[in-house]
Amino acid sequence: MTGTGTQADPYIVDNWEDFIGISSKSDIYVRWADSDNKVIDFNEVNPQGYTKSITFPANVDFNGWTLRNFHSTASTAIKYGSGASYAIKNLIFENFYIMSNTFIYGQYIIENCTFSGLIQCDTVRVFQGCGLVCSAVNIRINTTNSTYLTNSNDFVNSKSEIRNSDIVLDIHGGNTVEICDKTITNSRISGKISATTPVKISNSSCLFNIINLESNQPLKYTSSGISVYNSDLAEKSSDSASSFKACTSEQLKNAEYLYNIGFPIGIE
Repeated sequence: MTGTGTQADPYIVDNWEDFIGISSKSDIYVRWADSDNKVIDFNEVNPQGYTKSITFPANVDFNGWTLRNFHSTASTAIKYGSGASYAIKNLIFENFYIMSNTFIYGQYIIENCTFSGLIQCDTVRVFQGCGLVCSAVNIRINTTNSTYLTNSNDFVNSKSEIRNSDIVLDIHGGNTVEICDKTITNSRISGKISATTPVKISNSSCLFNIINLESNQPLKYTSSGISVYNSDLAEKSSDSASSFKACTSEQLKNAEYLYNIGFPIGIE
């Protein structure tokens, strides 16, 4: 490992042992090294899985590395300390299997990352207090209670938002399902949801989103900013805002139609 851990001279790591041993203080910066092999396979690192939370350093540029086959039964799989400038960037986190209430916990911007895997727990908070920016999420969730994709909990000035991201969810057996308790903008959310109460899209500002969810419960959208949803797959709740526009599957493919109803999309 090289570097001093500052923003100008981050620690450079190329193995899991060095990475996980770095302090989680808010002024620490880490960058994963350029390498011919950019894969950490937890079937080799810890095939039994984790029973306690693991703590990442504060600001991490994974530089396109892949974390694969991560397994955890801890109540919180991954956590950070407290800080205003924390970030996770350029990570591929694939084929994970966790039986945790929370996948990632902390006030962090998660940028240009890809997540795919399975979560199985009674109540699930996937990214608690975190914000998703320019990221892709494809997660199957089996639960008997509540699911929150991003949820701020007790954080002050939480970054719990979604921007410019592509989210695919398969949530089975949920009671309350909430996609985000703050802002969702310029994003696409698709997949299937089984719940017992209306699915909350956001409790705050929403704008310019495509909601392509198949849901057995109506979608609740209360923002004044326009978003569209696939009316072939789900209904909207009676208390949703008029700015939540119904579109058929064919209309969602029609750029001119979307433009004409006020949804900003480039057309020739």
